[in-house]
Amino acid sequence: MVAPLVPDSALHASLLFALGYGQTPDAEVPELPSEMAETLDAMLHHQGTPHLTSLAQDTVRAGKKSLERNPALTISAKRYAEIRTDFIAAHGIQSSKGKQIWPVGATTILKRAGGSWNEALRSAGFATSKQHMPKGFGSARFTPEQFDTAIRTFKHDAAKGNYSTKLQHYVEWRKEMVGQGRTDIPSGPAIRNFYGSWSAALKAEANRKSKNPDPPD
Repeated sequence: MVAPLVPDSALHASLLFALGYGQTPDAEVPELPSEMAETLDAMLHHQGTPHLTSLAQDTVRAGKKSLERNPALTISAKRYAEIRTDFIAAHGIQSSKGKQIWPVGATTILKRAGGSWNEALRSAGFATSKQHMPKGFGSARFTPEQFDTAIRTFKHDAAKGNYSTKLQHYVEWRKEMVGQGRTDIPSGPAIRNFYGSWSAALKAEANRKSKNPDPPD
């Protein structure tokens, strides 16, 4: 059997990194497991950023310690993607065809977890929703941009049609869009899984719009 291109330790380290982002581990935080430390070192060297190894490992250690102190901590796919994008941009990390970038992308993490962000968190030791996740929940076939676009378009249509932005209305709106042949709109459960909750999805779109106002018609 061919080994996975990205080891599980790299995926778990990516999630812990996001949790510890901006923190510095204290002297009492133990070193990372050897496999995880070696994987980080190898991937960072492969992508041409060996100078980030110490920072990456310290941040993962901080995230690991935070999770040990508070097992209820978690992170949404939306927030994870934002942190990863910020880190990659801040350090000028360049992606190219055939090259895996660390921290690993949210889509890769979702695919490896069978399309469930909760399952990805669970495997890395994070807290997850106790609600049963139906098969295919949080499908990995949608990109972060498609999630954002779906919420933005729905809110625009809701305002134009003078109806509320409740989740049930989104479900009905999506059904209508799918009936028109659209295949790029995530389901209601997938939206909640990606952002962490329906209210968080609406808030994320509001924050995006405040930072990047749409141009006038």
